[in-house]
Amino acid sequence: MSFPPAHALIGAGLAEIAIAAKPLPRWKAWALAGFLAVSPDFDIVIGLMTGRGGSLHGTFSHSISAVVVLTLTVYAVAGGRWALVAGTGYGSHLLVDMLDDSGPTNLMLGWPFTPARPYAIGKLFPRVQFETGHGFRAAFYSLFDPPVMAKLFAQTLLAAAIFLALAGIAQLVRRVRLTRGAGR
Repeated sequence: MSFPPAHALIGAGLAEIAIAAKPLPRWKAWALAGFLAVSPDFDIVIGLMTGRGGSLHGTFSHSISAVVVLTLTVYAVAGGRWALVAGTGYGSHLLVDMLDDSGPTNLMLGWPFTPARPYAIGKLFPRVQFETGHGFRAAFYSLFDPPVMAKLFAQTLLAAAIFLALAGIAQLVRRVRLTRGAGR
């Protein structure tokens, strides 16, 4: 399972590409996409706080339906450019979860039509195992175990490198846009 720093960095990087052609305030786009990239995992916090452990994790919040509903809602409230940022940020969570080293994923991509959970399409992010069966406090403290911390650090470094690559791609898109605009 990938953790919030990895999700937020990838979400913000993809938002940077999404706003490259039609600029929006960068920090707002990064903040929105980063927050929405992490938000599907709030289901695990709810499960831990209600004594259900990780049993709620990976249900409806980890589906294409959730991405569509969120994107359409933001479109209705804030317009197309913000909907693109929101959908990109939230959808990036599904992509990152498909790239972790877990075999069967925690995604229910086809919810509510199917409960099937696809297998990961890559092994890019190291799998981080932490305690989910004995409540919120046990889960929190298990994050400080040295092997868990090492994998969290590795995930964050990898996500930061991907963020920088995505920001570089967005910069190229901006340059092409300016070059084409100057040639007219």
